[in-house]
Amino acid sequence: MKLPVATRSEVEHARHELDEWRRRAESMLVTDDPPTRPRRRSRRRLRARTLSSFFAATAVAASVALAAFVLPGRTQGASQDVPGCIGKQRYEHPVAGNQYQELVNALYACGVYRLP
Repeated sequence: MKLPVATRSEVEHARHELDEWRRRAESMLVTDDPPTRPRRRSRRRLRARTLSSFFAATAVAASVALAAFVLPGRTQGASQDVPGCIGKQRYEHPVAGNQYQELVNALYACGVYRLP
């Protein structure tokens, strides 16, 4: 059995290439920043954010409730059972061939719309 023989320059070239690859790999691993563990949010900051979002949600809900109570609506003077009233009016006073006019008449009769 004959062993493979390489010249000294080939061996030196292979070692030089191996060292280059090793340096590149090590430079990719080494970073300037020391390894740190992930930071945890402080409970005080998290609690403040939770409370502020709670107060914001409460303020929005209160303003919607106040607006619904204070601002005038289109059906403010209408009867409580508007769908029932409309159905009754359309049944009692049908308009032959014109369902749109029948619905408009029922809306005026139930107080949803008012005559100017």
